[in-house]
Amino acid sequence: MTARVYRFAPNELRVGPGAADALPDIVAELGGSPLVVADAGGRAATGDLLDALTKRVPGTHVDPFAGECTEEAIGRLAEKTAGRRVLVGAGGGKVLDATKAAAVVAGVPCITVPTSAATCAAYTPLSILHQASGAYVESRRLPRPVAVCLIDVDRIVTAPPRLLAAGIVDALARAFDTILAARIGVPTATAAFSLAVCRDFVERTLLPLGARALADNAAGEPTDAFTRVVEASIVGAGLAGETGARFFGRSFSHAVAYALSDILDPDDLLHGEAAGLGILVHAVLDPEAPVPLDTLREHFAAWGVPSSFAMIGVSGIDGTDGARLAARALDYLDRERAVPFPVDASNLHRAMVAVDASGGSAG
Repeated sequence: MTARVYRFAPNELRVGPGAADALPDIVAELGGSPLVVADAGGRAATGDLLDALTKRVPGTHVDPFAGECTEEAIGRLAEKTAGRRVLVGAGGGKVLDATKAAAVVAGVPCITVPTSAATCAAYTPLSILHQASGAYVESRRLPRPVAVCLIDVDRIVTAPPRLLAAGIVDALARAFDTILAARIGVPTATAAFSLAVCRDFVERTLLPLGARALADNAAGEPTDAFTRVVEASIVGAGLAGETGARFFGRSFSHAVAYALSDILDPDDLLHGEAAGLGILVHAVLDPEAPVPLDTLREHFAAWGVPSSFAMIGVSGIDGTDGARLAARALDYLDRERAVPFPVDASNLHRAMVAVDASGGSAG
C-alpha cells in the first residue's frame, strides 16, 4: 500500500467582495512578469483589474483563451510561459484547467480568478482534458495545488445565472457521488470528512439558498446568500473532493455527463447541466437516493436546469440511440468503488427513459 497524497486547498484562498483586487500585489510578491490567460467572460469581468495589473507589474501579457482544455492548448500555454514567473487564469473552468496544467509544465505558480461559479476548477489541483470536439479525455491530477485562488463575488455576480445554476448542480453531483460511495465504505478519516462536508453544503446551503442566490445573481446583487452558494459551489465541492482523496471513481453524475460530451456540441450544454441529468438517473436507480427524484425536479425547475434528455436536444432516448448512450455511460462508471448496487447497460438505459418519461420536453 502506498502513502496517500492530499492537496487540500490552494496555498492562499480569498473569498468575498473585492477579493481579486489584491491580484497586482500578489503577482508582484510572486516575482512579477505574469502571463494572464483569460477567456471572453474573464476579460469582460476583470478588465479593470487587468489594467491595474499591467500598471503595477510591467511586462504583464494577457493571452486570450477559447475552446477546450486540450493537451495541445496546455502545451501552447506552457511554451508562452517561458521566461515568465507567474501564470494567472481568469474565467471559467476550461481556461482555469488549462492554465493550472500549463503552470505545472512550466514550473511556475498559478493564480486562479474564477469569473463564474459553474465548476470548482478554481480550487482543485485537477484538470479535465477534452478533445477539441469537446469529448472527454481524462481527469488529470496535478502534482501541486494552486498558489492563490481569488473568488471575488463582485465579479462573479456579473455572470449569467445559468452558470451559477450549473455550479450548484455540479456541487450537488459531488455530494451525491460521495454519499453513494460511502455506502460501500469510508476508508479513511479524511474520506469521512469529505462526506460531512458534502452533507453540510447540500443541506445548509445549496438546497435552501440556491433559488435565492440565483435571483440575487439576476439582480446583480452579491448578497450573503449569493456568496454562500458561490463558496459552496467552488470551495465546498473542491474541498470535499480533495479531503476524500478520490476514495471512489466516477459515479452516475459524471459518467452520464462525459457520455453526453461524446455526442453533443460543447457550446450547447454546460458541464453541470449534463451532470444534473446523471443525478436524476441516479435518483431513479437508487431507492436510498439522498434527495428524492420529485424533490430534485422541483429544485431543477426553480434553478432553470434541464430535467430531461429531451430538454437538451437528445431525442430517441427510448430507442437505439439511448441504449448506446447508456452503454457509453456504463463504460465511464466505476461500478466497483462508486456504486453499492448492481447496474448494467440495460437498467441504466431504463433509468434514462424514466427520467424523460417523468421530465420536461424540448422547447
